[in-house]
Amino acid sequence: MRNKSSSLLFIILMAFLSMGGLISSDIFLPVLNKMGGYYHVSESSIQSAIAIFLFGIAFSQLIYGPLSDCLGRKKVLIFGVIIWLISTIGIFYSTHISELLLLRLFQGIGACAGITLSRAIINDLMGKEEAAHVYLIIFPFVGMSPAVAPVIGGMLSEYYGWKSCFLFLTLFITATLMLCLLVLKESLPVEKRQQLNVKSVLVSTYQALVNKKFLYYAAIPCFAYTAYFSYLIESPFIFKTMGLPEKYVGYTYIMLSLSYVLGNLTAKKLSRQQGMEKTISHGYIIFTIGGIAFTVQMFLSSCPLLTSVLTISVLTFGNGFLLPLGTASAIAAHTQSAGTASGVMGTLQLGSAGLTSLFIGYL
Repeated sequence: MRNKSSSLLFIILMAFLSMGGLISSDIFLPVLNKMGGYYHVSESSIQSAIAIFLFGIAFSQLIYGPLSDCLGRKKVLIFGVIIWLISTIGIFYSTHISELLLLRLFQGIGACAGITLSRAIINDLMGKEEAAHVYLIIFPFVGMSPAVAPVIGGMLSEYYGWKSCFLFLTLFITATLMLCLLVLKESLPVEKRQQLNVKSVLVSTYQALVNKKFLYYAAIPCFAYTAYFSYLIESPFIFKTMGLPEKYVGYTYIMLSLSYVLGNLTAKKLSRQQGMEKTISHGYIIFTIGGIAFTVQMFLSSCPLLTSVLTISVLTFGNGFLLPLGTASAIAAHTQSAGTASGVMGTLQLGSAGLTSLFIGYL
């Protein structure tokens, strides 16, 4: 970067792109009940809006990487952000559940461009140490966005109605698009681009899927994601039955994000002392304890609101072990094509979470 102001704007843009998918996913969690009433649909139907969004992100991860390797990062990124923006505006004006679900699919596809390509752009422009410095600045914001987004959504809904959540998103994405156009330069020169070889991508994907060691480690973060998203889609309705006002629902997610970040930090320290395998085992034990405790307290607790948040925080603390270490181990198990392994890993994680969200919604 040429100067401090351009460096700051670049970091803000990378943070917006990295956070955008999580904010789009979680900002309307507190208003799911209101949205169900607006569209005149059941609880399970409105919960599908979360699953469809996850599918959009999951499967487009396999496309953006190879496409940007061929056409360049900036064009593909701007195309994705425009899809993200148009679909969000469409949701604001939608009047039928089928419109909402279709637009949520495209919203996920568009948001995925920022999630996938922000990492590629950082790695294109910077060396290992400088990139690590940028990630250290960005990741705390990414880690807290699932907690902050529902709080914002709950407060906006309380004063301006549930559609204000998507108006806020529209403004956020517009700012992101403007930064893409004005700040970002193409990070992948023409001479470094690769031809789009669909056959090669399919072969690499197949090789990852038949790699037993890769699948073993890939299952670890998949379990973590499915458990967490199962809770996310049910929690607004659970809290409604407990009498918690809608504007306070978002605050219950803050502790979950904090426990996840604490789990990350603990796992980082333990993996250096005891190795990754043993640390993953610790994560599984904590994750299982949290899941069992949550189930038991639903039947026995005299204060289910408090115990629900506390026990799920134990589970997300375990997720802080399982998600990063499971992902790293899976990609390391398929080093011959790490880029493809990363894309397949993301697809499996979010795809399994999406399927579970649909299943839970229809129970």
